[in-house]
Amino acid sequence: VHPFSSIEEEKINPSSFVCHALLGKGSFGEVYLVEKKNTKTLYAMKVLSKDKIMGQNLVKYAMTERNVLSITDHPFIVKLSYAFQSHDTLFLILDYCPGGDLAQHLTKEKKFSEKRAKLYISEIILALEDLHKRDIIFRDLKPDNFLIGVGKNQTDINIIDFGLSKRFINPCTGD
Repeated sequence: VHPFSSIEEEKINPSSFVCHALLGKGSFGEVYLVEKKNTKTLYAMKVLSKDKIMGQNLVKYAMTERNVLSITDHPFIVKLSYAFQSHDTLFLILDYCPGGDLAQHLTKEKKFSEKRAKLYISEIILALEDLHKRDIIFRDLKPDNFLIGVGKNQTDINIIDFGLSKRFINPCTGD
């Protein structure tokens, strides 16, 4: 199975979604709010240009992000629903987190209450602990990579952006 084929057996491609809005831009891709046509479910669609990825030798980062997301299942880590590609583009279909990121909230509010800060810190620690149990090191710890809200509890943290993550290999055991 190719690493950018659909996770589920259902044949998914860009025409499976209706694009509603641009959520953000990065150095080699964009993220859009999309709706899956047959379920009406909202997702974030990360669209990565193969030309930009290849041109900047960033293929390993795109693959790392896809691979990490495909093996994680934690309430405080954004979920990957689908991954697929076209001739010139890679697509990651992720949970839509409507609450924005921690950086936006910190800029607007200047500081959080102690109770709220403890909640966020606890959720981040639990997510990092889960990654560490899988021998994954998250190396992009910054407020921009923590989104707020998905599912029933719109206040939970969701870690995103796993391109810089590393799989730890014990030099003594090779594991």
